[in-house]
Formats: sequence, structure tokens, C-alpha cells
Amino acid sequence: MLHPTVFNTSQICRQLGIMHAVMSPGSRNAPLTISFARHSEIKKWIIPDERAAGFIALGIAQERKEPVVLCCTSGTALLNYAPAIAEAYYRQIPLIVLSADRPPELIDQRDGQTIRQFEVLKNHVKASYQLPIIQDEQSAEDYQFTLIEGIQEALKQPVGPVHLNIPFAEPFYPTPDQHLEFRKVDITESEVSITQSTIDLHLGDCKKILILIGQQPSDEKLKEKLMQLADSIPVIKSPLNNLSVGIDHVDGFIDGQSELKPDLLITSGLSVLSKKLKAFIRNAKPARHIHFDPARVKVDTYSSNPQLIKRNIIECLDQLVEHEVDPEYVAKWKDLSKATETTINDLVSELPFSEPVATLKVLKAIPANSNLHLSNSMPVRYADLFGVKDGVEVFSNRGTSGIDGCTSTALGTAMVSKKLNVLITGDLAFLYDRNAFFHNHQTPNLQVIIMNNQGGGIFRLIPGPSGLPELEDYFETRHNRTAEYICKESNLNYSRADNTEELEKALVTFFESSEHAKVLEIYTQPEINDKAYKELRTKINERINN
Repeated sequence: MLHPTVFNTSQICRQLGIMHAVMSPGSRNAPLTISFARHSEIKKWIIPDERAAGFIALGIAQERKEPVVLCCTSGTALLNYAPAIAEAYYRQIPLIVLSADRPPELIDQRDGQTIRQFEVLKNHVKASYQLPIIQDEQSAEDYQFTLIEGIQEALKQPVGPVHLNIPFAEPFYPTPDQHLEFRKVDITESEVSITQSTIDLHLGDCKKILILIGQQPSDEKLKEKLMQLADSIPVIKSPLNNLSVGIDHVDGFIDGQSELKPDLLITSGLSVLSKKLKAFIRNAKPARHIHFDPARVKVDTYSSNPQLIKRNIIECLDQLVEHEVDPEYVAKWKDLSKATETTINDLVSELPFSEPVATLKVLKAIPANSNLHLSNSMPVRYADLFGVKDGVEVFSNRGTSGIDGCTSTALGTAMVSKKLNVLITGDLAFLYDRNAFFHNHQTPNLQVIIMNNQGGGIFRLIPGPSGLPELEDYFETRHNRTAEYICKESNLNYSRADNTEELEKALVTFFESSEHAKVLEIYTQPEINDKAYKELRTKINERINN
């Protein structure tokens, strides 16, 4: 029979703020499935493929900014969560993994669907917990206590995923006459907030100050604060930091300019995309580097031995408003940004139809107040070079920077978002994650744009593989696949564009609402993409160096 304490699992989750659970079918996790299925206050998403399920949960959590449960059966099902859990770990997103397991005495005894599940995710979760098989009142209390402890750990700073492994012995289905009901439990708060005093940044005589915010969700309060500084201090603007003010197109012009080297670097947020910008700062070696992180995670991305301040950067920005700075410093950044933007706009009409041309047209056509999801490889890099219009919030799996769950993550966000969600992705990323659509949930507010260059086009653009004889077969993985039949199978509206005229015509109506998700597949030739991209880079360099 189904033990009442196990049945109450979903109630404990709900009391701790969980409102969404992504479930994958199985038998061993039946006790958990029944618990969540019968809880009317938790929304359930049934996703058969566990790898897609993990990223869909990630997408839900990043949109809702709250913990999401992942629940699977025993065996290798759990291992399929690993890519999404790693991404969640480095993005500080709280996913609660509830994996059903066989009784401990059956592990390594050649019993079906048994692997060493406990701590299998330990390198990329905040903590792993083994819950007991409930046999008496004490083990029931231990089950409840450990479940609460695990979820609370996920919500402590820095937030992140946790794994709770739950073995079940048969029988674990409810008997026909069993009465099951949810009961509220007493939960002790795990943390107490502490009032903190004001911190003096001791800015001294620093005249060249650079503010660099890494990946983060849109933050209106931070935008307001930075708006007061944008005319006097360069603030780097990129799609991943979702700022509406600052120095744009930095990846296009940054190239070791000595006049741009800061005395003081102020950072916050997670990862920074541009390799050129990171290399610039590492070589610049600013005299001081202050990093703000309320989650208290110490990193040294720029080999600069930063001073870690365990606070939100917003709390200290007022100290910069009245500080005396070098007005020429911000002017130099702005001039280079403007020259890069002008070059891009002037040249794009002269380039042949290609991936950079198509991407820029798409970015300009995306409606304001949309969510934009960027897959890894070239889409996120093009957006960083070209910039994204204000009012569009950007998401990307830059914790681990893999292509494996870009579609599923965007789809998860679309499931719980009222906005239009646009995904710009590559053909390999889309084909790799085709099981994102293997479920019965509808997402009419999702619109996918696939840049199909018949393989991994990025390998023509980075040093190394582009000149090798193995390029096409071993790096690009050239293919002749299309998304058309995936769209038919998944009931998605499909269209394609092979030239500028077809693309511009398609974009006129593509972002309009419809009953089903839409896919626009844009075909380009890798050789032309390579030439167009390099010409664009060359022209930018010529313009900024004159």
C-alpha cells in the first residue's frame, strides 16, 4: 500500500513554494506520481523523455523564478537529467530532483532497473539525500525531515539543484479501499534574514571605472540605477545581462585598446559571453576588481583576485553617482560602440544572403516585450555582436553552454509564460533536441527560427578546424536533414526561407499569434556564411581603427 507520509510528499513541496512538477512516466516512481497527480495546487507537466524533461523544468524555473520538481523512475532515467542539472547548477536555478529507486539490498545484484543512483549527480548538485524506506513511525519522520531539509537547501543562497533519492519496496500502489488525504506539516524556517550595514567602496582616486554585469534576468531596479551612471561610467550591455543602457556591440570592437583599460573593474552576475572581452580584461589587469554576489560565490574569471562583496550591487551604486571620473574614458567606449553599430547597419545590405544577414533581420523583427531564447554556438554570438532591442528579455543556457537542451528550455519557459517566446537556434541544436515536442502540452506562444547551414557552421569561423581536411565529416557533421517532418509529426506550423525576399516575406506574419507553435527554417550555405562573417569583422576593424 501507499504510505501516507509518501503520499504527503507533494503537500510538503507545495508548502515550500513548489507549484510546478515535471513528471516522467514509470512504475517505481508511482507513489510520487500519485501524490503529485492528486494535488490540485501543483501544476503537472508529463514529459516522457527525461533529458527533455530536465530542460523543460529548467525553462519553467527560470521564468517563474521558483523551485520546480523533477520526478523520474529508477535506473538510467535519472542519468538523463544530468545535462539540465549541470546547467541549473552553474545558473543557480533550483531544481528538486526526486528519483525513485529500488531497495538498497537490490543494488548491484543484477536486478532490473538498478544502478548506483545515490550521489550519481553529486558533482553538479548542492547536496544529495537518501531517503529511507518507511517501515515504522521513526522512518516516516526521517523521510519527512530529509525531504524538507533537501528542498530548503535548494533555496538557500546560492540557490541550485538538489537530488533526493527515494527507494521504494513493493507494493507501492494504493489499495482499492485506502483513504488518502494531504495533511499540512509544521516546517521550521531554515534561514533568518540579517540587517546589514552600509559598505564603503573606498573608490579613492579611481577615474576609469568599468561596470560589467554577467548573465542575469531582467532587473528593473538595477536598470534604473545604471541609467544614472551611463553618461559618466561605461556599463557593458549584452543580451545576456538584459540591460537597456550601456555600451553595446563590445565583441565587435574590443581588441586590447590601451585607452580602454580600467583602473577599477566592478562586476556582478554570472558568466560573460565574449571571449574577446574576457581576454581584454585579463590582459588589462585592473588595479582593483570588486565583485558583488549575494550568493557568496567566489570566482576569479579574470585572474584579478577580486574583492568579494556579499551584497547586491544595487546597494552600492549610489556611491558612484557623485564620484569624480574621467569623462574621456566613457566617451571612448561610446565612440567605438557607435562606429561598430554604424558599420553593421551600413554593410549588412551589401553582404550576400547569409547567416549573419538573416540573423540581424530576425533580431530587428522580434516584437518588444517578448522572451528571446538563444541557442549555443552561433545564435548567441550573433546576438552579442548585433545587440537586441530594448524590451526583449533574453535567456540562454550559458551555464554549461551546451546545445543539448536549448529547445526544451525555451519550450518550458513558453509553457508558463504569457509572453511571446522566440527561439533562435541552429539546425544541429534543433535536431538534437527534437524530443522537446514529445508530449501532449501545447505552446502556441513559442516560435522557433532555425538557422540551417547543414551542420556545425561555427567550426568554419573559429581558428583550428576550418583549415583541416576533417572539417566537413568530423567537425561540421554535414547533413541534409530538415525540420519539416518533425513539425508535421508535432503539429507545428512550418515555413522556410532560402533567400532575402522569402525571409522578409515570412517575417511579416511570422510573429503573429496562432493556434500552434511555429517554426521558420532559414537555409544558408556555410561557405557563404564564412565569407560574410569574416568580411563583416574585417570592415568593423577597419572602421574603428581609422
